[in-house]
Amino acid sequence: MKKTIYFINMLLSLAFFTNCSKNDDTTTPTLNENGQKLIGQWYFKDPSTNPTTNNSFTFSTDGKIIYRYSIPSGTSYDSETGTYIVNGDKLTMTYPQTVTLAYIQKMVFITDKKVQFVATGNPNETPYNGTYYKVN
Repeated sequence: MKKTIYFINMLLSLAFFTNCSKNDDTTTPTLNENGQKLIGQWYFKDPSTNPTTNNSFTFSTDGKIIYRYSIPSGTSYDSETGTYIVNGDKLTMTYPQTVTLAYIQKMVFITDKKVQFVATGNPNETPYNGTYYKVN
């Protein structure tokens, strides 16, 4: 009888300490207010001025960023996908294709449809400076 109780206790212990959670990397990052404002497509030139080419960044809720850029002929676009992290007003964009490039900049929202990326003041952080425009 003692052996049966001991065996049941062992099984219960194993059941309590066995981890049954998923082991995947599909967790969605939690975005602060600045991160929420970034979601969508941001153009390098004001679309209302009808530029002939207009590169863009597209930020998604899952931490992915797509950099869309015109190829030298100027008639079509290519793209590169990376990841981004928002920490306060600091944006870190990382592109792992070919060589890993990381850009770290401060976000300054002029309006909900216009943002500037500026240097953080840290000489070890390379910014992707510029003003960007969101259509919708």
